[in-house]
Amino acid sequence: MNRQKIIVVTIAVMVGLLHFVTGPDYQGPARTFVNGYLIDILLPFAMFLVFGVANQTVINSALIRGVLVFLVGAIAEVCQYFDIQFLGSTFDILDFVMYGVGVLLGMVFEGQVLSRLATASDRQN
Repeated sequence: MNRQKIIVVTIAVMVGLLHFVTGPDYQGPARTFVNGYLIDILLPFAMFLVFGVANQTVINSALIRGVLVFLVGAIAEVCQYFDIQFLGSTFDILDFVMYGVGVLLGMVFEGQVLSRLATASDRQN
């Protein structure tokens, strides 16, 4: 497994574990932000990165991956608006913004961090 995949899997596992730590009973710092928006940013971020290291030709385009990840969140949010519990239960219009922020952070991280690891790996080989 290359370094990029190790980093992405580690991030995805950490985001998953964080979801358990910051459950509905979280009372720590920035409670409102953490309970309302942190996971809405981190899940799309991690999902975008996971799709990026997957060996699928359809999702090699960062734009397509970004749109797909955003759409998953948007569909979940629209379902919540209609009281359909799908990946959550509370509709919040700002969640759309958070999904976009997560996707953009994923794009930046991939372009600035993961691409440098790939370049450094290519130079070593």
